[in-house]
Amino acid sequence: MESTETRRWHRRGLLIALGAAVTAIALALGMGATAYAATLFSDDFEDGNATGWTASGGSWTVATDGSRVYRQSGTSSDARSIAGTTSWSNYSVQATVKPTAFNGSNRFVALLARVQSNTSYYYLALRSNNTVELKRLTGGSSTTLDTASVSVSVGTTYTLRLDVNGSNLQGYVNGTLLAEGTDSQYATGRIGVATFNASANFDNVLVSSGGVDPTPTNPTPTNPTPTPTTPTPTPPTNPGPNVADGWASVNAWGQNGTTGGAGGPTVTVTSASQFITEAASAGPKIIQVNGMIALPGPMHEVSSDKTIVGVGANSGFTGGGLNIGLPIDNAVTAPPANAVHNVILRNLNFRDWADDAVNVQMFSHHVWVDHNTWTTGVDGGVDVKRGSSYVTISYNHADGTDKNMLLGHDDDNAAQDVGRLKVSYHHNFFDNTNQRNPRIRFGDQVHVYSNYYLNTGNYGVAATEDSGVIVEGNYFEGVDDPYHLGEASSGDGRLVARNNCFVNSGAGQTGGSVTDPPYAYTIGTACDTKATVLAQAGVGKVGVPGGPTNPPTTPPATTPPPTTPPATTPPPTSGPQTGLIGWATQNGGTTGGAGGQTVTVTDGQALADALESSSPLTIRVQGSLSLPDTMNDVRSNKTVLGVGTNATLDNGLNVSSATNVIIRNLTFRGWDDDAINVQGSRNVWIDHNTFDGGYDGAVDVKRESDFVTVSWNRVTNHTKSMLLGHDDGHTADVGHLRVTYHHNWFDGSRERHPRVRFGDPVHVFNNYYFGADYGVASTMGAGVLVEGNYFENVTRPTAVGYAESDPGDLVERNNVFVNSGAPESAGDVAAVPYPYTADAANSVKSVVTAGAGAGRINP
Repeated sequence: MESTETRRWHRRGLLIALGAAVTAIALALGMGATAYAATLFSDDFEDGNATGWTASGGSWTVATDGSRVYRQSGTSSDARSIAGTTSWSNYSVQATVKPTAFNGSNRFVALLARVQSNTSYYYLALRSNNTVELKRLTGGSSTTLDTASVSVSVGTTYTLRLDVNGSNLQGYVNGTLLAEGTDSQYATGRIGVATFNASANFDNVLVSSGGVDPTPTNPTPTNPTPTPTTPTPTPPTNPGPNVADGWASVNAWGQNGTTGGAGGPTVTVTSASQFITEAASAGPKIIQVNGMIALPGPMHEVSSDKTIVGVGANSGFTGGGLNIGLPIDNAVTAPPANAVHNVILRNLNFRDWADDAVNVQMFSHHVWVDHNTWTTGVDGGVDVKRGSSYVTISYNHADGTDKNMLLGHDDDNAAQDVGRLKVSYHHNFFDNTNQRNPRIRFGDQVHVYSNYYLNTGNYGVAATEDSGVIVEGNYFEGVDDPYHLGEASSGDGRLVARNNCFVNSGAGQTGGSVTDPPYAYTIGTACDTKATVLAQAGVGKVGVPGGPTNPPTTPPATTPPPTTPPATTPPPTSGPQTGLIGWATQNGGTTGGAGGQTVTVTDGQALADALESSSPLTIRVQGSLSLPDTMNDVRSNKTVLGVGTNATLDNGLNVSSATNVIIRNLTFRGWDDDAINVQGSRNVWIDHNTFDGGYDGAVDVKRESDFVTVSWNRVTNHTKSMLLGHDDGHTADVGHLRVTYHHNWFDGSRERHPRVRFGDPVHVFNNYYFGADYGVASTMGAGVLVEGNYFENVTRPTAVGYAESDPGDLVERNNVFVNSGAPESAGDVAAVPYPYTADAANSVKSVVTAGAGAGRINP
C-alpha cells in the first residue's frame, strides 16, 4: 500500500448543485433472475448532460472532444463520479478513458465497480508509472489485488473494463485481460469513474448484467426494424433500452411493436402553434418539446407514427392535453384501418389540463406513455378507452392526481371494449393519487406490476365489468384499499394478486382467474420496488428517444409466473430498539408519568384535560382524536402513549416550561401549527411517532430546552421537519439545546433534519434520509456530530451554515451517501457523555424503515 492512498480521502466541501429532480436519479433496477446479459446502464453524454451521475471532488463537466465526453479537469486532488444502483451484483462495467494530465508521478485514472460510498469500492486504475492495478478501497485505504505492466500516455484513449462476478474480479485494458483477483468484501454496488491527481475524459460508459462482454464502444440504443405483420400477438424478445415493452411491444393489428416517429425527421417546437401543427401532421416524426408550452385547451390531436419527447426536465404542457384517437363514433365496433397508432409520449410535464392530460380512444393502438410527470387537472391523467389496446404506461410520476388512470369508458361500452383494452402499467409512482390507479372495465390481461403506491386516498386498483387484472410486485404504502372488485355501480371483474409488498396498508380483494400476458417480463422483489420507482420514475430521467439516451430499462425477460398466487412478499422486518438512549437519559433521566395513574382517553377534550393535570399520568390515547386547540399544553411528568396502530391527533402538543415528558406511538396528521413544540423544557423523549403532513414543524425544540431525545419517528408528506433553536437572535440558547436524533425516517421531507442553532453537542446518528433538499444544517456556532446515517437522494446531506445564519461546527463520520451530494464539515464537536451503540450505516435504511413510526411498538 502507498501512503498517498492509504490515507483517508478528503471529501472537499463541494456542493453538487443539483435540483431535487436530478438528485433523485439513480437508474436503479429491481433485478430478478436473468437468463442472459442485458444492458443495465449506458451513457455516451451526447445529450449534453451528466444526468444520473453524482460527482465528488474535482471539476466535472460534459465537454466536447470530438464527441461529447464526461471531463474531470482538476489535478490537485482525488475526484470521482458515481452512477447506477446499489442492488447491482454481477456485472461488467466498461468505459473509454483518456488521461489528459498527471499531476506528479504514480497518479491514476480509474473505473469503479460495486461502489458502497465515496471511499469504499473496487477499481481498475491506469497509473502514470505504466501499470494497471486492480484494487479495493475500504474507508479510504487501498488494497492491491493484482497489477500488470501497460503503457500509459497522456492523450491516448483506453477502453477499460471491470467484471465483477461473485468474488471473482477481472480487469481488461483494450480487450485484454491484465488483472484478476478474488475478494468478497463487496457483493453489490454502483459504478463510477475516478481520478487521483489527474485529469481525464470518460466516455461510452456501459454496464451489462452477468459479466457478459459489453459492446466495445459507443453503445447507442436503437429502435427495432419492423418485421412482417402477424395476425395474432406473439411474444417478442426483451425490448431493451429506449424501446417500448409490455403490451406496446406485442405485434398485432398490423403494427410490430411501438417505434413512434423513428425513421422520420426530428423537429423542435417551442410554441403552441408549432406543436399543434406538427403533432397532427402526417407521417413519422420525432417532436422535441423545448420548455413549457401553454396549450389553448382542452385537447389537441396526435396523429400516427409520432414520438413527442420533452427536452430536459422542464418541458411539457400546461392548460391542455393530448388526444390520441379518432373522433368518438359508437357505431364503430372493430378497429378501423385508419385508427391512430404507433405513438410515444416521453419525458413530458403535464399541468393544469382542462380535460384529460392524455386521452387514448377509438381503437388507438401501440401507444407508449413513459417517464412523464403530471400533477393536477380537471379530469384524468391518462385515460385509455373505446377499444384502444396494446398500450404501455411506464415510469410515470402521478403527483396528487384525483382521477388518475381510467381504463374503459363506461359500463355500457362493451361492444367496443370487450377483448381489447390490453394495457401494461409498470414502475409508475402513484404519489398521493386518490383513485383510478387504474379503474378497469372489460379489459382482459391488464397487467399492473412493479408500481409504487403512496398514501392513495380512496383506492388503488379496481377490477370491474368482468375485466381480468394481474396485480403483482407492487409496493403499497399507506393504502387502506390496495385493490378490489367492482366499483360504484360497476359489476365485479377478476383480479389475481401475487408477490406484492404492503406497508401500513389494508388487505386487497381478489377473485377469479386471469391468463398471463404473452410478453416476457421480470418481477423484482416487491419490497425493493419503492426504491426502484423513486429513483427512476418521472420526467428528467431519460433523454431523447432515437438518439444517444440512457433510460432506465426493464430487467431481462423471465417466464411469467403462474397465476396461482404464491406467498406474499413480506415487508422488511427488524426489531426496533425501544429503550431510551441519548440526551434524555441525562440530568436525572426521563420517566414521564411513571408512578402515577394510567388513564385512557377517546376524545380530544379528555386528552387536553389530562395533559394539563398537575399529577404524574400515563395517558393512553385510543382512536382518532380531534383536539380542542391548535396547540395543547402538556405539563410535567406525563407519558402520552398511542394505543395500537391508529391513535391519531389532528393538532399539536405544546411542551412548554415542563420537565419529564414522554410522547410515543402517535400519528399527527394535518396539524395547524406545530405537531410537537418543545420550549423552555427539560428531559423530553419523543419516540415512534408518525408525522404525516401539517402546517409548520413536525418537532421543534427551542428556547433553552435541553436533554431531549427524538428517536424512531417518521416524517412524511411534509417539508419543515425538525427545527432546533428559535432564531439567530436568541443567544440564550447557548449552553442548551442538547438533543439526540436517532433512527428517524425522514421520508421525502425537504429540510430541517434538524436545522441547528447554538446547540452543542447535538448528536444525529443512524437516521435514514430520503429525497431531501438538505439533511442536517449546523449554524450559529452549534456543534453537531453526524454519524452512521444513510443519505439517499439528498442534494446537500450536511450543511455548514444555512440561509442567513452563520456557520456552526459539524463533524460527519461513517455515513453512507447514495445518489447524494457531497457532505460539508467544519471544526470539532465535543464528545457526548452517554453510552450508545451505532448500527452500521449500510444497514440503517433497512433497520429504520422496518422500525420507525407509529404502530411499530406495543407499549
